[in-house]
Amino acid sequence: MTRIHGKSILLGMGFGTIFTALIGCIFFLGYTPDMDEAKVKTLAKKYGMIEPGELAQISVNGRISIEVEESDTLAEIAKKLNDMGLLTETMQFQLKVLNQKAEGKILPGVYEFTGNEDEQEIIDILTGVSP
Repeated sequence: MTRIHGKSILLGMGFGTIFTALIGCIFFLGYTPDMDEAKVKTLAKKYGMIEPGELAQISVNGRISIEVEESDTLAEIAKKLNDMGLLTETMQFQLKVLNQKAEGKILPGVYEFTGNEDEQEIIDILTGVSP
């Protein structure tokens, strides 16, 4: 029986590594990714994922800022308010807005809250009834 030399093992491992690297280069030679970073972020946002620090939108003066976009539904606005800790019951808030027929009065923009408003005060701020 012949003995295996350490040099032969190292040589075989070296050739294997080089061969694998060459095959990998050939395989990925014409590869272009289907998605870029912006597309990944838009898909992630679509599925409810958020950017780090997106919920922590507390301004310097200690007020909580929430941005309402034109495409936001009442449910999405209620979820944003709930995520920031301004609401405890989103469904109750939505029903209150619908009962007051105020859903069409909520305009896009950035709204600031102190954090101790009740539901009616939040509705008033969103609809522009009170400053």
